[in-house]
Amino acid sequence: MGLLEGASVVHYINLRISGVNLDFDEITKELGVEPKRISRKGDIVLNKYSLPPTIIQEDVWSLEYELDEDANLGDAFEGVALQLQPAAPYLKSLAQKYQVTFWVSLYLDGIQKNMHITSKTIEALSEMGATVDCTMMFLKDFYEGNY
Repeated sequence: MGLLEGASVVHYINLRISGVNLDFDEITKELGVEPKRISRKGDIVLNKYSLPPTIIQEDVWSLEYELDEDANLGDAFEGVALQLQPAAPYLKSLAQKYQVTFWVSLYLDGIQKNMHITSKTIEALSEMGATVDCTMMFLKDFYEGNY
């Protein structure tokens, strides 16, 4: 059984800071949270979905929030953005040299979900100099290799 089998929806919000020669200790200290994972350029990562191993192309500091199946994605995204808002000046300074990206991932199985992003969330993201990437995938397609 795969990691996502049995779920009708799984979604994550991930703050991903990437680039060359990241100072992981400084980022952790300035944000006041431990990362979910860190990777250095050239590391080989085994994928949790049994896909072929990946060679990391840049340094990555990643903070991941896995949400409950019934969570309101827009509200959760706003909560994460507001939680990190005190570190906005630091994140904005990082964004001038590195990629500071919020990844929003939805894995759906036969249901429809939406995400309403408020102006408060957009303002917080702008203050951080962050970009947003959204990924939506149907679990059936994922398990059948149609991705």
